[in-house]
Amino acid sequence: MNSNRFQKKKKPTNGFFKCTVLLLISASVILSIFTLVLSWVAIQKDHTRKEQRGGSGDTPHLEARRHKESRLRKNSGTINDGESNKIIVPETKNQGERKIKVEHLKPNVLPVAKSIVGTSNSGIYQPPQTGRRILTYKRFGGRLNNQIFQFITSLQHAKVLKRTFVVPNEVRDVDWTGMFDGFGIWDLESLNNAYDIDWTTGLSVEFVTTVPENCVLTPKEGRQLLNGGPKLWEEWDEKCPDVIDIAGSTGLLFCEQQHQFCGDSEAQMEAYKIYDHIKLSSELLQYIPSKREEFKNKGYDELAIHSRRAGEGGYDWELCVNGNAKTCNGHTPSSDQYKFCDIRTMKGNCAIWLDLDWQIKAKSALTNDQKQYKFVLASDGTHDWNIDFKGQFIVANNTDWLLSLERKVHDDVDPETMLETMAVSALAHSKLRRQKDLTKMRGKLDALTATLLDLFSLVDGKYFIGAYYSTLSLNACYFRGMDRIYDSNMCWMLMHPNSKHAILPALQESANVNENPKQDDPLPAALMSDVEHAFIRSDDGNFIAIDRYLVQFKGKQVIGVLGDGLVPITIVKDANGKESVRADFTCSYGNEHNSPATVILMKGNESYNEHYYKRGEKYNTPFSTNGDRFRTLIILCEKLHYDRSLSRHPPLILKSDIDHTVRETSLRSKPFSTSSIDLEVPDGKFSLTIGSTFQHPVGRVMNAKSSDSQNKNGKDLVHCLNPVYGLKDPRWIIEYLEYHRAIGVSHVHVYNVDMHSPEVQASLQAFRDEEFITRHDWSDKASRGYTTRVTYEHAKWAAQTDCALRSRGIYDYALFSDIDEIAAGGKSDSNTEYPDGHLAPALDMCEEAKQKRGKIACSFNSNTVSSIYTKLNEEEELAMQDKLLLERYDGIEAKPHCPANCKCLGNNCTVMTRKFHSGRQKYMMNVRDLTIYPRPMWTHAIARDYDEMDKIMEVLPDEVMHVRHYQGHWYQNNNLLDKMDEKEAPLPESLMNTVRSSIANSKDRRRKNIKRLVYTKAMGIATSNGVEW
Repeated sequence: MNSNRFQKKKKPTNGFFKCTVLLLISASVILSIFTLVLSWVAIQKDHTRKEQRGGSGDTPHLEARRHKESRLRKNSGTINDGESNKIIVPETKNQGERKIKVEHLKPNVLPVAKSIVGTSNSGIYQPPQTGRRILTYKRFGGRLNNQIFQFITSLQHAKVLKRTFVVPNEVRDVDWTGMFDGFGIWDLESLNNAYDIDWTTGLSVEFVTTVPENCVLTPKEGRQLLNGGPKLWEEWDEKCPDVIDIAGSTGLLFCEQQHQFCGDSEAQMEAYKIYDHIKLSSELLQYIPSKREEFKNKGYDELAIHSRRAGEGGYDWELCVNGNAKTCNGHTPSSDQYKFCDIRTMKGNCAIWLDLDWQIKAKSALTNDQKQYKFVLASDGTHDWNIDFKGQFIVANNTDWLLSLERKVHDDVDPETMLETMAVSALAHSKLRRQKDLTKMRGKLDALTATLLDLFSLVDGKYFIGAYYSTLSLNACYFRGMDRIYDSNMCWMLMHPNSKHAILPALQESANVNENPKQDDPLPAALMSDVEHAFIRSDDGNFIAIDRYLVQFKGKQVIGVLGDGLVPITIVKDANGKESVRADFTCSYGNEHNSPATVILMKGNESYNEHYYKRGEKYNTPFSTNGDRFRTLIILCEKLHYDRSLSRHPPLILKSDIDHTVRETSLRSKPFSTSSIDLEVPDGKFSLTIGSTFQHPVGRVMNAKSSDSQNKNGKDLVHCLNPVYGLKDPRWIIEYLEYHRAIGVSHVHVYNVDMHSPEVQASLQAFRDEEFITRHDWSDKASRGYTTRVTYEHAKWAAQTDCALRSRGIYDYALFSDIDEIAAGGKSDSNTEYPDGHLAPALDMCEEAKQKRGKIACSFNSNTVSSIYTKLNEEEELAMQDKLLLERYDGIEAKPHCPANCKCLGNNCTVMTRKFHSGRQKYMMNVRDLTIYPRPMWTHAIARDYDEMDKIMEVLPDEVMHVRHYQGHWYQNNNLLDKMDEKEAPLPESLMNTVRSSIANSKDRRRKNIKRLVYTKAMGIATSNGVEW
């Protein structure tokens, strides 16, 4: 018998089973170790900031699909995330409306986790896995920086609320970030790996309509959501299990303070972490300055500056200053606000170039001399930094990237299909459908990538100076990270997730900290104005551009320049002796080169050649002067196209390629240069580059006080106050402005040369707070020496013309006069509702002359207030101590003094004329009618050509309007004060009472009556010898 017979035969599968078990155990151990390693790496990635490196450049749409490809059903294209929705993805080649159909299925119900890990909100909050659990937002528009912040805020909410983040489509120009599209701008691979982001569903046209109305948050609900904690989140889960629209109408979600993320410290840190994962593509990132070989190791990376000024030409200065103060005061403890939120820091931050040292708040970043700074600059284009910092800074340039992308499309065998593949967002698809090049997207690509390069250049700098009220600077701080917050003037202020207020930098290491809680640091003169002009000199120094403008001319908007001095022109006469001017230089702007220019000269009583070249040669200046040298001019570049789509505009270049000194010499009887100034340049060529913002007509928003000054017949009068020199007594400027408001002036442009005493500046600031004045920096420093008082006239004509250009189409009339002249209306008719002295009747008469006789301006006589030289005795002084200056000096000349204030036409001056210059007349001009061509503005009439002026100007009688001239040096210098006839001519009592009441009762934004305080103090120290001009 076989002994093995009853032995159990081993099954062939037993060995295989054991091997399988061993393999499974080994695989489990390896998998656990591998999982731990991956977890550790993930944790390190969340806590360690990585260098902004490049990536594949694929669209996030494709990256997300590859990341989730295990969820894709092979044939149907259905994505199944274990959620309650089924998304049917259309074929890529679909050329229709690119609709994505969303079908609602029965939600999967998963068990709720029973254990709670930790005590943080993320541990406490374990939502039921019911519904689709989507979070999205509606784009509210705004700049790219706002779009980035809104994207990150919404993703933060999705992460905290443990929902899938559906990115909404980009439909409008203001929506576009380029994140959907395949232009190689972003590298979002890390972002897609770290977060549950759906780049597909939001592309559906129907998706927006699937959001229930009660799940679209209001602004209040938006701010409360993350701050409400798990209990509130559970309520929203029950209310909206499928989808929540976090920003349907909330705009930027700031909580607690301006520029602060919502939620507790954990939630805020989640927002910061998102920034770690958002990168530029390697193709684009290589164009930030620190990556360029030519800039490496040259010190430019030591400092990065974001230059911003709110509004074109500074007209929205308050928006910037008040926004800065709101941000700073909100984040800084109240006991320390005076240290870092002082007015000099807040105001200087809106024009960093004017006060660079003061904006640096770390001693380690300061240099001994402003000329030693080297920096990377990100500028919004409102200031030309080359004026003061030429050669000290570098900027990112996206030109090569754009050219490379265009070549890539051009060289493709099927560019149309290539563009269709790139264009995923609705905006890009609409612009590039059936296109073979990037023409329709070039402007958007240019603006977007320029901004992104600026942003990441700021991130790269060792010390960062940002703008407190800017989301670009805000994003730069967040991209820089928590570990670098004190390497900045502001990042430490914005990023404090673990405390209500910012943790101040160590004071012993800080610079430019205000030390006196009761007093702000004094402002430099440059920060005492609202408008900063370009004041750019040509390469030869003989011409200065005041600014570049957008000017309505011949029914269209034209790029123009106001300037003074010598430019290459040819003056010719036709057969009838009529002169014309031809510009011998061209205009270039962006991609438009050598476009013809038109020059408009000021007209005189002699030839253009006489007034432009021959007059005023005794003065040591190439500019306009006394003696009727007229070199104030307007240049129009009629053929250039102003591109409104550009976020930053290229410089305007005026250039001549001919030796204009030879041409000018041929027009004159003597050589071009003088013994004191060599007006020639080495190559005889004219060149000028203007990089500042375009100025254009902007009207102030009238508050209640200002609107009272508007004439009830609807005519709006702006006062162009000529440049002010040497004013010492603040009482005069206070009375002057209040008086003109009382007679019907709506707004005043003040061209400030040297009114920089604390008392005068405080007074002007009070009027600015009421939005009644705009202050122009017309100082010697700001103008690069142009407004130096060689003669008064050249700066006056340029200021008048600038004011007229800014006022065209905004106001009805512009009034031109000096600080020592006040406009005076006549006695009002008993049937009118205007007080005596009001200008409404004069405006009515001027308008009637325009309608009936084609007159575009009205002039009026000047009457000398000779009583300013009168010295009062003690008793008279006592009687006048509570009077206004306007009341004190009420004696005027009984008749004009020739030749100072009139022109004799007969023996013994029995017949005289006071027209225009003869009577020191001033005028007001219609600026509402845009068919009236712009031109340089003269002192006593629009132009010195009286033949033309008789045709286009109306002379108003004294009883309707005149100016009272608080001057009369011709009487004093010729010892005529005792011989002249003087008459009493007090201003209307009702007007004086209005002025007195306004001074006594006005309140500024701090609820203080600065005008009354300054006025009272000045009254106590005033001399009795008249006003010191």
